[in-house]
Amino acid sequence: MSSVDEGGQKQLAAGLRRRRREAEAKLTLRRRLNRSYAACSATVACSMLVGSLASVVAPINGTVQKIDAVCLVLLLAFGVAGLVIKRWDRRNAVPRLVDAETQLEVIQNDLRWVESGISNSVTINQNLYRADIAGIIDGFQSGGDKYRRRHNRLQSIIIVASLGTTTVAALQDAVPGHQWLTVGLSLLVGGSTGFMGYYKFRERSFYLQQSADQVEAEHNAMILSVGDYRGLSQPEALARLVERVEQIRNEQRRRQQQLDQPAGGQALEPGE
Repeated sequence: MSSVDEGGQKQLAAGLRRRRREAEAKLTLRRRLNRSYAACSATVACSMLVGSLASVVAPINGTVQKIDAVCLVLLLAFGVAGLVIKRWDRRNAVPRLVDAETQLEVIQNDLRWVESGISNSVTINQNLYRADIAGIIDGFQSGGDKYRRRHNRLQSIIIVASLGTTTVAALQDAVPGHQWLTVGLSLLVGGSTGFMGYYKFRERSFYLQQSADQVEAEHNAMILSVGDYRGLSQPEALARLVERVEQIRNEQRRRQQQLDQPAGGQALEPGE
């Protein structure tokens, strides 16, 4: 490699590193915006539910009025905060979560190829892609485990709170403050059910694990030369593997986008 080519490669690598830092910053910002917006939405929903239940279940008195006042303040404060976050997000055109992750992945792959000093031939790129398949599988499995744990936690809360509500209702004479305890347990059940239905943790976990299993099956079939890879030469099998894995990843992205859309097809979260 000549000094001119080497210098150009170093400049390209430096530019890609700068773009990677920018993409990482955008991805971090997007995740923070999504978490903040979700927290505001959850607080608004809980405030409305607690205030409504307090007014319906208990007679109007000083305590109920104080609870309603606190709920109203929380509702207004976090409602305004959510609107401000959404408006700021639209004004600054922060990329959606899926787009930000995809952009960062593309930049990282380009940077890896440039830093390796390897020419951008198809065969070499396919071999590099194959070397990354373990990371692809691990990413799918890690995401699936994360969503599975969230689903299991919420499901456990629903089971325990539902049994607690029934128990308190049956022993209301022996349980002091049973009305408020029933309201609290009902709030836990309703809130957990709402989060499970909106964020679809179980479906996300299932699809991610399914994608991980499919990629792993394709990789094993290619290594063992079985199934659709039987009788193929090494370059042909490698090309088919890359094509199949990309199909699986694109299908997973499509499912992710579908799950990110709430009922009615109108996104409530900014850029989720």
